[in-house]
Amino acid sequence: MAGPTAPAQGSGFDVTPSQLNGVAGNVALQQNMLHTAANDFLYDLVEYMDCGGYGSAAQGVSTAYVTVGNRFLEVWARSVAGVGGVAVGFVTTANNYSRAEAASHPSGTAPPVQFPVPKVIDTPPKYQQITDLRWGDMDDYSSGFISWLMEGVPDWAADILRGLLHHVGRWGKAADILPLPDYLEIDKIALAWLRPGFAVTQVDSALTGLVGSISDPNNGEWQSAMRQFVSSLWGTTAWGTSTAGYQWKHDAAGGQGSGSHPVMGVLFDTTQEVSQAMRAFAESAAKMRQEVWRIYKKAIRDALAELTDLPDFDDAKRIGKKLLGLGKEVAIGITLKVDTAAINRAVSTYEIELRGVESRLNALMPALDEAYRSAPTFQSEEGRSQAFGARSLNDFKPEHRFTIPGQDPDNMFYPIDLANQEGLYDSHPVDKHVGLTDDQLRQRLRDQAGAPAASSFTDLGSAQRYTQATIEDIDNADRISKWIESVEKKIQNNPNYDPNKSEIQPPLYLEFPNESTGRSVSRDDYAVDGMNAQATDKSWVQVRLIYKDGLVPPFIVLTAMPHNGKP
Repeated sequence: MAGPTAPAQGSGFDVTPSQLNGVAGNVALQQNMLHTAANDFLYDLVEYMDCGGYGSAAQGVSTAYVTVGNRFLEVWARSVAGVGGVAVGFVTTANNYSRAEAASHPSGTAPPVQFPVPKVIDTPPKYQQITDLRWGDMDDYSSGFISWLMEGVPDWAADILRGLLHHVGRWGKAADILPLPDYLEIDKIALAWLRPGFAVTQVDSALTGLVGSISDPNNGEWQSAMRQFVSSLWGTTAWGTSTAGYQWKHDAAGGQGSGSHPVMGVLFDTTQEVSQAMRAFAESAAKMRQEVWRIYKKAIRDALAELTDLPDFDDAKRIGKKLLGLGKEVAIGITLKVDTAAINRAVSTYEIELRGVESRLNALMPALDEAYRSAPTFQSEEGRSQAFGARSLNDFKPEHRFTIPGQDPDNMFYPIDLANQEGLYDSHPVDKHVGLTDDQLRQRLRDQAGAPAASSFTDLGSAQRYTQATIEDIDNADRISKWIESVEKKIQNNPNYDPNKSEIQPPLYLEFPNESTGRSVSRDDYAVDGMNAQATDKSWVQVRLIYKDGLVPPFIVLTAMPHNGKP
């Protein structure tokens, strides 16, 4: 079992605990930027309350907008927590490595350098609900509406007409849509939605650069692990497929462009699409406002000209007396002059356009829901960052390293550090079985047809403890010893024998009575209930070992997981 060793001579690339800690600090800053961007966005939106207009079509837009906006913020919140896990995981790894390095120092008294764990957000923030666009009732709007209709009417006539026109806006189909949305405010909302999109792309770029700074560009395995790690931060998995228009499979070296970062992509695309939808909403409202103004304005002028028998408004005194004498007849006259057919046509066109905006917003939900399911937890990214950090500190060498604090590998049968062996010959207990939500377990069964079940430990700490305990169980340790002996005999007897394909059969099992080792969803339950299948607590652990010649001990933990127990 190797302890911390000097990097390979001449490699030209070395990652130190201090450097890993520095990256962690910058990752924590990126989390703060992501969190602040969400709060700033919500602060901007609060300024534009009650501007969405009235009517079923406008309400449909508002409902879809709120639904999309709230899901967007929930996805954003989960992303914030995942970034925090990266920062904590890197510092934890740096500290574990430093302790192990100090313990192996010849003097035996060298104090380990320990870095403070950064204060980060470790659970998805509860952002306030998105601001609803709905307006109040007609009375909140009528005075403004009438003032708008009176634009261009002489003051003396407007003063007399104002009280008579209080109910004009309720005539025809216009009654179904007034008050109209404030198109100027809606347009400002469209602009506000662009800002978080820019923020999330900046954070994504910064995180990619930070992780890249501790990755040897000349090491293919290292580069592949780096790309996988960064993509996992944005919701990819080993079993991911193309869903809701995005690619959810881990990125790897040799991938095109910057790789697949689907949660980031969904967040950015949502900001662009909502902005465009709000701009279309504003344009429809502006067109409808202009058409209503034209129709009612003409009705007012035609009615005044007919009722007063005067061609213009020059004789204010005579017309004023006549209007006062006519009273409600003026409002009736205007009603008769309103082109109801034109109003109804305009309203129908307006409502069709708004239904299109509503559909456009609703079309964003499948991708947002998939991003919400896929966004990694704090625990999963903490585990993945510990694994990537540990392998980076050891230059991705094909060897075991044990840096678990408080444990002496000399007192173990077969000490295994899951973080340090993750990715070694395709081992994957951390990536596939740490920190997954129940939804993500169901998602795996949906996307990976051959999986008999999907299960997850709560975090890397519990995965390490349960896996090591299973290996150290006296009966299991005896089985491992005999398995290794049999492989070594086959090597001696057959020079062409490939030991690296040997897997201990059956896998190792161990029960932990009265404990929950983690959660699992079975294939049978998924076949019946699909994405509603229930996850259950398990008390067993299964560990699969693959022989690897040259390692000490001579195997990897291919995978380890909570399990039902022995078949």
